[in-house]
Amino acid sequence: ATVDSDRLVELCIRMGESRAEEMISSSIEELWSGLEELRSAYAQQRLSVVQEHAAQMADIADHLGLYLFAKVSRDVKNCAAGGDGTSLAACMCRLHRLADSTINSVWDLCDISS
Repeated sequence: ATVDSDRLVELCIRMGESRAEEMISSSIEELWSGLEELRSAYAQQRLSVVQEHAAQMADIADHLGLYLFAKVSRDVKNCAAGGDGTSLAACMCRLHRLADSTINSVWDLCDISS
């Protein structure tokens, strides 16, 4: 599983269902926009920007319990920091494939309409 449903339940209990849904929805939107910014920075080979966006996305994903998404985001950051173009390209592809399934899983678990 790419989503820790226990983490989402914990957020709902701690914050209340309505506030948690708002926070989760906002965080998912940040991840989507972060992916777009990451794609753009990667296409322009602005590796410091890639590192910055990947780190921000990892923090958001960790908070939501999207641990695999967070790990791959950190992999992207580390590859960009190391200047390893081949590994960075592979990690970018993996992150984008993972993003679709992970984010859709969050929507389904929370029954949030996009």
